[in-house]
Amino acid sequence: MKTTILSVVFLLGMTITRAENGAGDHTTNRKTTSSAVRNILSTQLPARLLNPIKTKYKTYWITDLHKATADGKVCYYLTLENADQTLKLSTNHSATWQVTTVLNKDVASR
Repeated sequence: MKTTILSVVFLLGMTITRAENGAGDHTTNRKTTSSAVRNILSTQLPARLLNPIKTKYKTYWITDLHKATADGKVCYYLTLENADQTLKLSTNHSATWQVTTVLNKDVASR
């Protein structure tokens, strides 16, 4: 029984090693990408992004804010809410926010 298990483990190890070596030849031209997403506080936003939020959306509160970094490029995603609407905004390497989603809250449920 032990020799059978040992043989299976050995063969599996050999198969994985060969698969990794074969894949390595095909992926040499690809760039490795590293990405990270993390929640941040509004005080951690760059001033060029925070100031428009404070002036244009002063009747809203921030319910979600996260920063995504991929290949050295930073994007921010923001969710704002007030009594009537939920707004989702994003920015891609620029100083302006783009509204991606506007959801009206149901007035009848209040």
